[in-house]
Amino acid sequence: MSATFLGFDFGTRRIGVAVGQNLTGTAQGIDTINNSGAQGPWPAIAKLVKEWQPDALVVGLPLTKDGNETNLAKSARAFGQALSEYCDLPVQFIDETLTSRAAETLVSDATAPGKRIIGKRQTLRDQIAAELILQTYLNARPYKSDVA
Repeated sequence: MSATFLGFDFGTRRIGVAVGQNLTGTAQGIDTINNSGAQGPWPAIAKLVKEWQPDALVVGLPLTKDGNETNLAKSARAFGQALSEYCDLPVQFIDETLTSRAAETLVSDATAPGKRIIGKRQTLRDQIAAELILQTYLNARPYKSDVA
């Protein structure tokens, strides 16, 4: 059974988003959502959910080296719970340790030295981090035919 997933790299200012599919087992960064303002990220999330029609959602949890939740992980968990209620979809959480750092490395390696693209770089980093989170989730799933 084919299933589509949206993955989220939660941040207090920005949320990276990726889409993935269980049959191909691949994920791709698609957007970076602003997580501030009166309505927060919800209108942008609603638009992506409508467009991609996911079967489930995946949220990264930044854990410590010991596997404990950080303050940001607690915020990400609260975001995931609100996301589940808002979208009426199941949400899975997965350890995202080092994904933002790995994404920054990938962006730095792909960016020509000396070019100032800070805003675009952060947007791209957030999308790549979401992609890495979702890819980790897809790789960890033992049965590719189940949904959540």
